[in-house]
Amino acid sequence: MRFKSIVIENIFSYYGVKSFNFNDNDKPISLIIGENGFGKTSFINSIKIALHGINKDILTIGNQVLSKEDFVVGNSNKNFSGLLNRKAKLDGIKEAKIVVTIDDDELLIVERIFNFKDNSYIESLMIYDEEHTLLAQGDDAQDIINQKISPTMARFFFFDGEKIQTIADFSHAEFTQMLEDVLELDIYDQMINDAEYLIRKINRAELDQNLKVLVEEKETVYDALKQKILQMEETFSSEKKIILKDMEGQKREIENKLNKLKSRFQKPLSKARVLLVIEEGERQQLIRQMKQVTLVQLPLLLNPSLQSKVNKDIESNYRGKIQIDANVLLIKKEEFMKLLDNIDSKNKIASAFDKVFKSSNKNQSVSFANPHTIEKQFDVLEKIDLSKLLKDLSRITQSIKETQSDIVILENKIADDKKEYEEDFITATKITENIIRQNIKCEQLEENISTLQLEEKGLKGELAKLTIKEHKNNIANSKIKTLQSVIVVSLAMKKKIKKDKRINLEKSINIKFILLKKEDWDANKITLDENFNINLYDIDGNAMDILSGSSGQKQIIATALIWGISEYIAEDIPMIIDTPLGRLDEKNQSLILNKFYPKVSKQVIILPTPSELKHEGFKTLVPYLSQIFKLTNAGSATSIEEAKISDIINTKSITMGRV
Repeated sequence: MRFKSIVIENIFSYYGVKSFNFNDNDKPISLIIGENGFGKTSFINSIKIALHGINKDILTIGNQVLSKEDFVVGNSNKNFSGLLNRKAKLDGIKEAKIVVTIDDDELLIVERIFNFKDNSYIESLMIYDEEHTLLAQGDDAQDIINQKISPTMARFFFFDGEKIQTIADFSHAEFTQMLEDVLELDIYDQMINDAEYLIRKINRAELDQNLKVLVEEKETVYDALKQKILQMEETFSSEKKIILKDMEGQKREIENKLNKLKSRFQKPLSKARVLLVIEEGERQQLIRQMKQVTLVQLPLLLNPSLQSKVNKDIESNYRGKIQIDANVLLIKKEEFMKLLDNIDSKNKIASAFDKVFKSSNKNQSVSFANPHTIEKQFDVLEKIDLSKLLKDLSRITQSIKETQSDIVILENKIADDKKEYEEDFITATKITENIIRQNIKCEQLEENISTLQLEEKGLKGELAKLTIKEHKNNIANSKIKTLQSVIVVSLAMKKKIKKDKRINLEKSINIKFILLKKEDWDANKITLDENFNINLYDIDGNAMDILSGSSGQKQIIATALIWGISEYIAEDIPMIIDTPLGRLDEKNQSLILNKFYPKVSKQVIILPTPSELKHEGFKTLVPYLSQIFKLTNAGSATSIEEAKISDIINTKSITMGRV
């Protein structure tokens, strides 16, 4: 599909008949060069009006939205003169016209005419064939145009480079609807709407007349309730996804800052506390050894004769023996008895000693006295180095003091930092409180939506009951069930095909995104979730915030979307770009000029200003240039002059004096 010619007559800045006749060759790009205010925007808007009439995109001018009446006939209070060229209006001309000749295997001539009378107008649309035979008019003609290029598709292919990045800012519902239309998913919505319409039609046609008014009232309430639910769901989406997301982003930013602050001393503090536990354990072990030494070994060290006696006793009576001999016990008994003075006591103690230590076999010792254990305990005591033990105990005590001091210092530093960042802690607390309140608000909205949905379900049930009562025969019921099945199947098919197309479209978009993005940009991948929300990720898979990106970055994302969509739908739709370099920096401008415009479509009409042509990248377009038009403007009259392509090779820019 190509535009063979575009004729603008008395529209906006074009006075009289002004024609753009495009060459029929394999070179895709045509340039229409003009300063701001010379008719570039009038050109692109004229094509939009010719194909799809006056819609809300055309009606939005700056910060105001005009009515269709004001847009066509003008409104002095809104400082807008209307669609008819001002000079033509002064000359008494009452007609404005756009004629677009489309070559799409066959020639179609689209003609949209505005006839003015006083402060009113009549708009007409006709389509002719190559021999100027009328093929269709009015709504039938519009249907033919929409089949070739829908209004939604036109938004992707006819755009202003300075505003292209707004595609990445579209509201969820608007952008989703655009993509669904482009991917031809709207056919399933149409099937559902048609089925619902037919169901309502059958219900009304076959209802008892006495119940017809009641059903209509219920349907009115039901439709109003559905609209209320839709509005509340949009409010919930905004509160949940935009406001709450922004709050959580602020919270994460402050928490990251405070976490870094906390980790600065927290890790050393944790290590110091672990070390203190280890040192305390070592100290307790040394104290136990010291007690053992003090109670047993120290007396031996201080009294050499005692140590000699104990050593001799061990070697003579205990070393290498399993049990203590009876004669050894007798010796011990005698030594013990010598220490006693009282004769009566001696006899009682001697008798008690014999009862405890003597067994029934007089040749054997008692079993509980274990020479091996005594021998081993004594040997271990001999190996303990008292001097080293004292040094170790002193060392570990000093180390504990130092560690405790380090802990106090680190705790003080953390406390000082908390005082320094006290406002951040307060802010984090306030944001958390706001998030809680926002969540409560969202929960309340969800509850309200649930309540309304229950009410909707109840109304739907009432309508269903009324419908059943009104059915006169089984045929009507059969029709309704069939249509309901169509709705269910349409929903399922749309969901399945939407998923498949989304995955393939996402691949196409990312191929183009990699070609267009600068190497130093961390962004690595664009994804479309199941609702066609745009998401951006870096090379590590971390989500990136599209809305906070620069205008140039948004323009690259939007351009990748447009290019990916254009290639995915595989339709030869002309592309028209006003202000092609938009808000891109030097590097991205080169990428757009070198990689995007030469390949995006078989016909690309670019409307640059002379200052944009100073970019060296335009020289790379020369092999793809089909022709160049130059716009001049004297007051309210734009003129067109075709220029030579060779001029763009010999100059760094194209001025209005010479092209």
